[in-house]
Amino acid sequence: MIRQNNPVRLGVGSYSVPDAARLIGTTTREIRRWMNPRSGVAGPVPGPKEQTLTFLELLELHVVALFRDREVTLGTIRKVEKTAEGRFGSLYPFAARRLESEGGAVFAASPDDGERTASTEELNRARQVFDSTVRPFLKKLEYDNDEAIRFWPMGRNERVVLDPQRKFGKPIDYETGVPTSALYAAVVAGDEPPVVARWFGVPVAAVRAAVAFETSLAP
Repeated sequence: MIRQNNPVRLGVGSYSVPDAARLIGTTTREIRRWMNPRSGVAGPVPGPKEQTLTFLELLELHVVALFRDREVTLGTIRKVEKTAEGRFGSLYPFAARRLESEGGAVFAASPDDGERTASTEELNRARQVFDSTVRPFLKKLEYDNDEAIRFWPMGRNERVVLDPQRKFGKPIDYETGVPTSALYAAVVAGDEPPVVARWFGVPVAAVRAAVAFETSLAP
């Protein structure tokens, strides 16, 4: 899942751990715990504060968060991830297009062996969470071949997008490329959306979408 202490590279996205926590809706402590192999999810022991995550790693952790919110154990998540990794031939199986269509089969194929066992009951619970919570999340992803290339956090018909090819993957207005954080900050400072729209040269709808998105995030 988390492969290394990634340097900033163009085209793959760049998120600090605090930024990732806010976008996912969890805490930095939880993300660092999930990144620790001793906790049952793949990845190195958390590195220095400047460690960054890529776009695909952000999506992987987002899926982990969805499972954890519904109390699926880290051991079960890790077992499903390893099965999906082999089945899809991907280092980031939770960000692969095939997960949406073959997710149920992945749970059925997850063996019950090794130190971290996943009982049939646990796997069934995880599959229920996948169908009710994870699958709808995957519909917000846009793919090229089998790899996620964009994330539309408010839905594919809305304006806000995370695209690793633009602004290092930070949330932006898709049409204009203006960061949602900038539009939101201007509104919070006391200006009305039409005024902010004129300043930034964006539609009022872009400002309203940015405010709706930013206010939906964890503080």
